[in-house]
Amino acid sequence: MTRSARLRRWLLYPLAVVVTLLLLSIAAGYAHYRLTLYKAAPRQTGKLVLTGATVLVGPDLTPHPNSTILIEDGLITAIGPDVAIPQDVARRDLTGRTVLPGLIDSHVHLNAPEVPRGKDLGLLDLPGIVADWYRYHPDKRRNFLRNGVTTVRSMGDENEWVHTLRRRIADGDLAGPRLLIAGPIFTTPGGHPVATIGVEPNSDAVRLPDSPERAREMVRALVTGADPVDLIKVVQERGNPERKVLEPIRPDILAAIIDEAHRHGTKVFAHWGTRADLDDLLAAGVDGLDHLEARGVLAGWPEGFPETLVRRGITLAPTLAVTDLVFDEPTKAAIRLRVKEFRDAGGRIIAGSDAGMPGVYAGPGLIRELELLVAAGLSPREALIAATVTPAAALHADTIGVLAPGRAADLLVVTGDPLTDITALRAVDTVFRDGRVVHEADR
Repeated sequence: MTRSARLRRWLLYPLAVVVTLLLLSIAAGYAHYRLTLYKAAPRQTGKLVLTGATVLVGPDLTPHPNSTILIEDGLITAIGPDVAIPQDVARRDLTGRTVLPGLIDSHVHLNAPEVPRGKDLGLLDLPGIVADWYRYHPDKRRNFLRNGVTTVRSMGDENEWVHTLRRRIADGDLAGPRLLIAGPIFTTPGGHPVATIGVEPNSDAVRLPDSPERAREMVRALVTGADPVDLIKVVQERGNPERKVLEPIRPDILAAIIDEAHRHGTKVFAHWGTRADLDDLLAAGVDGLDHLEARGVLAGWPEGFPETLVRRGITLAPTLAVTDLVFDEPTKAAIRLRVKEFRDAGGRIIAGSDAGMPGVYAGPGLIRELELLVAAGLSPREALIAATVTPAAALHADTIGVLAPGRAADLLVVTGDPLTDITALRAVDTVFRDGRVVHEADR
């Protein structure tokens, strides 16, 4: 062998090893990507009968003991104690259990990485964050379903990303809850989340209109077309003068956003902070309020103000699960009191956890929200309605939120009675999504 041949072999062997290892690494990475996507199981077809359970039926969640639910092709076709059971049909005995509608978490951020409160993300966390983004957060999707959350309301995510996720779930490719989407957040260059957590102004997660005309164009682009958003979210927050002053949306632009959305039959929900922010939003005709911040509620509301909100048809998502982690006990007590005052005035409350914020996790976050709503004065039944019936009605999602013939078979089965003890939601037995079992506890 010549010297040049030996040299070539000496060079090629290590190169071949490197190339082989690289190809193996790529193959392993792709295999891991595919294996951890959390793919959907086949759709439920044919007929399925659930027997023996106490079923919480209708908009009042009326308990029907020892009842039967007949499901066909993912839809409920009959409920009651005297349902005729077809021959040769698949059955599941749920004796001793309670069946209620799948839960709706009305405030989540699907893009956001899940981190404990107080933890700073570093460079070492970046690969996992990127991998989760490309895989559409499989653990988050799984944990929603494991906790009986079969629908979520996305309140500020990258628009194209979240619509793609919704399509892949709806098409039966990926497993996960059904999605109601706000899409990008309407805000300002000096507002939240651009000036607070560093969201890029040109990100697909925000819209920054600089005129009423541009605001209307942006709204129309989102609410029309083949895959429109289900609602619009605005941020109207002046911030805290002691820490950071934020730029609210100009009143004429805010009014244009809300008016254009209403022209197309789309509701507008708002992140807000102070009483001045709230006054702006009410003047512009907002439909719903998300969060109860200390600056807006600590000093109390003027007499009759909860009744004013109710007359205006405002829907409130208090997001107690996140504020409970942030504020001191006197502030939390004031927030709970505002919730009770709104409830006592007849206000419509929807349960949203703000999952995706530090310390608030997909699935358990909503269960904690419901427990905190009960601590604020709601009955367990009222809290359950806030996570089922009311949010479905608020967004005209008339296939979910209620157990009735013709509705989607999104079901949460628990071993206790959540009408008397809200913590029974932590004892999940089985979860159905469109009639398909997506989670089953070990028996």
